[in-house]
Amino acid sequence: MWKKVLTAATALLLSNAAPLSHAEPAPPHSRLVFAAAEEVSTLHGFTTGRAPDPESYWTVPRDLSAYTPELWQLLGARHARISINMRWQRDFGPVPAGKPHFDELPALLATAARNNVGVNAWLTIPYGDGYWATEDNLAQHEQMVRDFDAWARDIGFRPQQVLLDLEAPLADTATTGNLVRQPVPVVRMLAGNIDPAGQCAAMYGYERVVAWLEDHGYPTTAAAYAFLFDDIADGDTALSDGLDMPLPRPGTFREVAFMAMRSVYAGLLGIDPGSSIHAAYIQDMRRWYGDAATFSLGEAGEGPYRDNLGELVTDTRLAAALTTGDVGIYSLDKAIADYGIDGLTELFDAVDEPLTGAELERASLPSPGTIAARALIGLENTLAGAAVPVVTAGRGNPQQPNGWPPIC
Repeated sequence: MWKKVLTAATALLLSNAAPLSHAEPAPPHSRLVFAAAEEVSTLHGFTTGRAPDPESYWTVPRDLSAYTPELWQLLGARHARISINMRWQRDFGPVPAGKPHFDELPALLATAARNNVGVNAWLTIPYGDGYWATEDNLAQHEQMVRDFDAWARDIGFRPQQVLLDLEAPLADTATTGNLVRQPVPVVRMLAGNIDPAGQCAAMYGYERVVAWLEDHGYPTTAAAYAFLFDDIADGDTALSDGLDMPLPRPGTFREVAFMAMRSVYAGLLGIDPGSSIHAAYIQDMRRWYGDAATFSLGEAGEGPYRDNLGELVTDTRLAAALTTGDVGIYSLDKAIADYGIDGLTELFDAVDEPLTGAELERASLPSPGTIAARALIGLENTLAGAAVPVVTAGRGNPQQPNGWPPIC
């Protein structure tokens, strides 16, 4: 009798287990990746020429009211990933004396996990320290990643990726936002930042930060402005140095998401360059970074995308057609506010429906606005390159701009 029972039990176990051996693989994540949960727009300075009050880094709570069950259901159904803004000395790490400590993220991360939504950790530091990863705040980032690791382990959080945002300091971003209206402060800023030796030191320093993160199990990616490609058009990196933007040397990061944001150029120039600004930069990023280059669009609800979902849908389809990796959008919060759940659904559909044929050709054809925008940045690059030997000689330490690819 026991033999029959064991035989029957074994057969039952095998019959239940059999489907597991033939289980369908988990569906792939959507290529569309939203930046999320940032209270202040990272493009604020570019579009208004004003940086936020440094104290608001600690004092302004996140508005997470848009993160409804309906939104989580959509994100889960689309196998989405989101890059959640996580702030050092506010969300994790030691909070300065007298500053409030917010515990908004653990519950948000738990909700994402319950809904099978992938999370990238997008790490930033206080506004007064530059907010993004710049040439001047390497030391803060070296400590920040260690504090992040301790916090993540404490709450049991394992991000799919860690994202470092390689940009100009927040205050310099605001200055650059006034380029057309007030060019003189921009020229002074560029000259004051020029330091080729410091640029090299920062590049190597961030490579050590990436190595530390990777050694501790965190796949590490970067975000960077596509200005880099205007900068290296003449073979040097003087403009990046003048903007204090660290160089993401090819091979350092698993991916580099280049932000060629049509809405930024429309704000800077007062002319919408159209979709072709993206096509032009994608060609450059593929040349220098190959499959490690991904592409980010923005800013949802601003400039040409304000109350115009169709333009963002077209640009998403364009990016999907010309790239092989993720397509980023800044941001989830802005997109849900401007377009609602139905609009987000259209954007997820768009990344799966790349432009083809005549549509793709029309969207890629360089517009007068694209030509003007890139010419303006190219002029800045030329001026910055010419200024390097003059500025550094005036300090008693004459230098030349670093070349590209950088071998300093």
